[in-house]
Amino acid sequence: MATHAGRSAPGGVSRVSNPSVLHVTLAGVRSATHLVHAGSFLRHLLSETSDDVVVDYLGSGQFLGRDNVRPEHVEAFLPVGPRLQLRSGTTEIGASQAGGVRQHLLLSVGAPGIKPWLRLVSRIRRRPRVVVLDEGIGTYGDWRTRRDAWRRQGGREPWPTVRSWAVSGAADLLTDQRWALYEREQERDRGTWRVVPEVAAGFTEALSSDSTVASGQAVYLTQPWVELGLVSEADFGQHLAEVARACSVVGLELAIRPHPAEEGGRYAAWRELPREVPAELDPAVVGAPLVLGTDSTALLNLAAVHGRPAVRVTLRSLEHLERALSRDQRELLDTFLPAPVRPDAAGDLEAALARALGA
Repeated sequence: MATHAGRSAPGGVSRVSNPSVLHVTLAGVRSATHLVHAGSFLRHLLSETSDDVVVDYLGSGQFLGRDNVRPEHVEAFLPVGPRLQLRSGTTEIGASQAGGVRQHLLLSVGAPGIKPWLRLVSRIRRRPRVVVLDEGIGTYGDWRTRRDAWRRQGGREPWPTVRSWAVSGAADLLTDQRWALYEREQERDRGTWRVVPEVAAGFTEALSSDSTVASGQAVYLTQPWVELGLVSEADFGQHLAEVARACSVVGLELAIRPHPAEEGGRYAAWRELPREVPAELDPAVVGAPLVLGTDSTALLNLAAVHGRPAVRVTLRSLEHLERALSRDQRELLDTFLPAPVRPDAAGDLEAALARALGA
């Protein structure tokens, strides 16, 4: 078990001193972006209480068989300070090194983690407060979109359906608070959404300063469609070639920002940007004149949080995903992004790029 308090030396244990303690169990992390959301909530929590906070970080899960969260992400995106103690690798959920625990809180990504919730209840013998963090576009879906996502990741029925119903039920019954990046405008019939400033601040505060911004390039945010079996590598390469030609018409060079779950080396023929931090935290992406890609959380966040000119593109083989979006997902994307275009439709992408650039 690793313990971090403030900027103490590795291995050093700094006990919380306040006899009144909030104990937080952080579960469900599968990407570095999830840590950004967790960090923004923990900062909010520290600002709302004078209690010390002990965080048990249960580690990250895999996506498409890959570990996409590294120790340096935890160090960079979760807060530090004299009133916060972070413990990773904890095996006993709910265990605290300090007495006087006033409240136990389960901080879970996307939906309440049923297993962590049960383990926590069995230990503390009461119901914990549950806060659900934004997991990305999936947060704004429904049981059907969640089921479809698990199917795409290789799940075989009936388990995707059973799991999606269980997660939806747990979300309805167990959630006490949602810490989401987007919320509906008060006039619900408008179908528009707004950015929640307090949550969005986590992205601006965590923005890296290590990358060099290159002018004159459009950054394409790829997704692991090949790994998911939805597009062949050859077809996706042809798609990128069509996008590159359209970008050249408006005076931009195409650069590729791969998804962390993609195989390395796929984009050797293109200018490829590093992927050490999430795209919306990288100045090389945030500072680009234009970002584009298929529907993704990163593309949405870049447009909505950072105000970047953005263009949605699609492929014929992915159009069924557009049709399968939930109402909330579709309205959220449409609030901040233009309608998707196919680069193989004559002139459509060039016109969309020119509009995004204000030409």
